[in-house]
Amino acid sequence: MINSSKRHWLRLVAILAALAVIAAACGGGDSTDTTEGSSETTEGSTETTDGGDTTETTEGGDTDGGDAAGSFETYALGMTSDITTTNYWNYIGPEGTVYNQYVLADTKTSLFGIEYPAIQVVPAAAVGLPAEPVEGDGGWTITQEMRDDMVWSDGTPITANDVAFTYRAVSEAALGGDWLSSYPYTEESNPQLTSVEAVDDTTVVFTFSDRPGLGVWPHNVGVATIMPAHVWEPVLEDALTQEDPAGAMYGADASIDVSAGSTMFDSWEEGAFARNVANDNYSDSGLVHKQFDDGTVQIGDEMFYGDGGGEVVVEFTEGPYLTEQTFSIYADQSAAMLALVNGEIDYWINPLGVSPGLREQGLNADNLSVAVNPTNGMRYLAFNMRKSPGQYKGYRQAVALMIDKEFLTQNVLQGVAFPMYLMVPEGNQKFYDAELAAELEATYKGVSEADRITQAVEALKADGFTWETEPSVDEEGVITYGVGLIDPDGNAVTEQEILAPPASYDPLRATASLWIEGWMENLGIPARANPTDFNTIVAKIWPGVGEEIGFDTYILGWSLGNPALPTFHEAFWHSRNLAEVNDGNNSTGFANDEFDAAADAVLAAQTEEEALEAILTAERILADELPYVVLFDTPITEFYSNDLSYPFTQTLSGLQFNVGFPGTVAK
Repeated sequence: MINSSKRHWLRLVAILAALAVIAAACGGGDSTDTTEGSSETTEGSTETTDGGDTTETTEGGDTDGGDAAGSFETYALGMTSDITTTNYWNYIGPEGTVYNQYVLADTKTSLFGIEYPAIQVVPAAAVGLPAEPVEGDGGWTITQEMRDDMVWSDGTPITANDVAFTYRAVSEAALGGDWLSSYPYTEESNPQLTSVEAVDDTTVVFTFSDRPGLGVWPHNVGVATIMPAHVWEPVLEDALTQEDPAGAMYGADASIDVSAGSTMFDSWEEGAFARNVANDNYSDSGLVHKQFDDGTVQIGDEMFYGDGGGEVVVEFTEGPYLTEQTFSIYADQSAAMLALVNGEIDYWINPLGVSPGLREQGLNADNLSVAVNPTNGMRYLAFNMRKSPGQYKGYRQAVALMIDKEFLTQNVLQGVAFPMYLMVPEGNQKFYDAELAAELEATYKGVSEADRITQAVEALKADGFTWETEPSVDEEGVITYGVGLIDPDGNAVTEQEILAPPASYDPLRATASLWIEGWMENLGIPARANPTDFNTIVAKIWPGVGEEIGFDTYILGWSLGNPALPTFHEAFWHSRNLAEVNDGNNSTGFANDEFDAAADAVLAAQTEEEALEAILTAERILADELPYVVLFDTPITEFYSNDLSYPFTQTLSGLQFNVGFPGTVAK
């Protein structure tokens, strides 16, 4: 970034100095991988690769949690950010961070789950595979049978009434976040889930306004969380008498909750640690899982997607084998890595993986094994489209044009990250379209700085922007950088804050924010990168229903949830999921009828081929409208104690995507 103005030279010096500090703090490297948002399930619920190939390497290879299993006292994990809630309603709602997911996700069940590493839909609380929709006078119904042998941690049976209650709570209390896609109750939902009825203890009937596609059933409603009616029904009744029922549910005392998973929440000391303990009443304890190289998945005596031909490639037996699971909170990556190397923790659970600057410590530690995997996520820059200048497409396009992703990833980040041009990451081979990615990449890759500025100026002028000093390129290619951008209403564009995590949390995004600041300044946009605590950023982006959302831009990331059929386009950008309206994941305020139709088409698709076609339509609209500029991602590198035995270590998004395997990890 050569700049003829003294002011911009000073800005460049400041950026380079900051980068030097980051390099020193991290041993010269950058963090590796995706995000902290929710599991898209979504930063709600809650979304990389290494050239499209899995590059997993382990010392000792994939393990069998059954054969190698040994009970042990404490499974000690470390995290570099604290949880923000112990209330499961709140975690699936507005507090959908990945750290809340790590601690709470294992405590509930659903009708169906996704079996990894095969990435196949399998029964959890249901019997068999998802039932087919049937058309009737009142809409389309799905009658799903459930198991009769599952209990909550207090011994109460898990029944169809729990499913019906969860829908009632979500719809009557008007819960937001990922509850919106889990139980699409609103009149704007397409299709709308109009009722959930418990016919008897083991039969639940879902009624939809129209035929649900795969994106709704089973990939949203079928995998939705089931909550225990017997403990939460009185809380719901009280919440419904209050002015803000959703707020009452999110803020309710969670100590009454029970678990359906292998662990249950026990305690939390804010800023220090969280603790789970084994669920002695876990219904699937002792259940054997097998995956065959012909694609068959066997759970217990049942086989799905094949007849078990070929070799067994994964086999494990469910525990839990642990007595307790602890999550110690560390101030930064260096502290967490030191604790791991010193044996204070067994595994550092981290959506970013281990940074290259710290990786050598892990590789040189005799007590640690390593796994490297492609990830199902992305890091991105988001605009606030509710106000100037972010509301103007020309502005968003101009900023996107100025960001040289190849230079950023290969030169600045030293090749540890790779640029992205689609929201669907390359690691999800089933839904990644290399041809469209190459088409979108051609707009940006290899474009000179002079051409970037020329095109960015054209985009801004098309929307009516002017300058005090307009950026220009003369016939000899000498660049005059812009000063004082003025919006179409004649107002000087104020300083644009770029919120991003600090270098101690994620050096990649901290570094990217500084370079983006410089590129924006070159265009005459006053900008300031502001390294900010992750939870603070989330609170500014999702301040609550009806609250003003005043950020300018931010850089965060998503772990993209269920890769078996991506539905995150609807969750992140559909106009019915606006953060200020219902705590939805649409943080940018993006509202586009054409996009809404494409996102709905993903949910309505009856085949994966139809879903892919709709996803590509949605991707093209996003690439033009740019509520997000998708930036980059990296493979995820994770270290763990040699004493641990995991069911497998080669899997999309690594061990952290399976929240550290609390139900199957052994020693």
